[in-house]
Amino acid sequence: MLSRLKAFEGAIAVIPPHLDGWFLSPEFPTFSIDRDVAEPAYLQHLFRWPGFWELLRGESKGVGARRERVSAQRVLSIKVPLPDQDVQRGIAAKLDGLHDARELCAKKTGRAASLVKELHDAIFRRIQAPNVPVGTVAALQRRPVTVTPGTHYKQIGVRSFGKGIFHKEAVTADELGNKKVFEIHPGNLVLSNVFAWEGAIALAGPSEKGMIGSHRFMTYTPIDDRADMGYLRYFFLSDNGLSLIQKASPGAAGRNRTLGIKAFERIQVPLPPDTDDQRRIAEQLDQAYQALFGMEQRNSEFDALYQSALNETFGVVTRA
Repeated sequence: MLSRLKAFEGAIAVIPPHLDGWFLSPEFPTFSIDRDVAEPAYLQHLFRWPGFWELLRGESKGVGARRERVSAQRVLSIKVPLPDQDVQRGIAAKLDGLHDARELCAKKTGRAASLVKELHDAIFRRIQAPNVPVGTVAALQRRPVTVTPGTHYKQIGVRSFGKGIFHKEAVTADELGNKKVFEIHPGNLVLSNVFAWEGAIALAGPSEKGMIGSHRFMTYTPIDDRADMGYLRYFFLSDNGLSLIQKASPGAAGRNRTLGIKAFERIQVPLPPDTDDQRRIAEQLDQAYQALFGMEQRNSEFDALYQSALNETFGVVTRA
């Protein structure tokens, strides 16, 4: 079965037994496998190989992401690596093992992510503490950078959904032009004013020292010792906190939902009076997310290993 619309992006698969008898629209042509020459398990791995997607891409017709289509007739004309069936079965058995390990890792990672999110939200649902306006414990700190010709500048970005800060390619003074940029300091609470409603909220660390951000990034520091920035970051990434950010970001979706400085600073935050309690909460969540990150890294390694095996297997078969 393939999607005529997105087959060249990998939307092609062998139909599993539990879907026998189900229905598809005409956009999803199906094909019978000649089991005298081809093993379904072998073909399933072949269909997951990006090299095969490239063959399909060459057969697509149309312009634009939603207009490119692969016809059933053209799919049948594509030549693919097809050794004898004993070899196919051997290849499939080895790739099955890698793929199953990859799927198991992904499943465990998904479950762990759900548990960490439940813990995160539960902590802030249960906190019994006075509410204080953000602006009474944290202040917007702008540190303008005077751009110097001949100097390179490293910029940050903030990923949505609580995924943290990422580093962009260094740019020259000429590339920055008249763009207003500001210093990022470790310990800053950093919010993207256009995507904070989507969880683009992070805490700058030591690796961000000396980097810059555009005027789109709101950077906050503590006014005194009443608030821990790590605690505030996790509060605003909880369901309760994010809903308050969203209410303070009026407008439609995307870049029209801008978080205003005054609106943000009016948000009421439940703040334990003892900053040591705040730090313990932040450290507990740090440990949980670090463990989850380790699982995600292993998941990525399994993905890379499986893709490498596909490339090596079908590349070798194709060259033979």
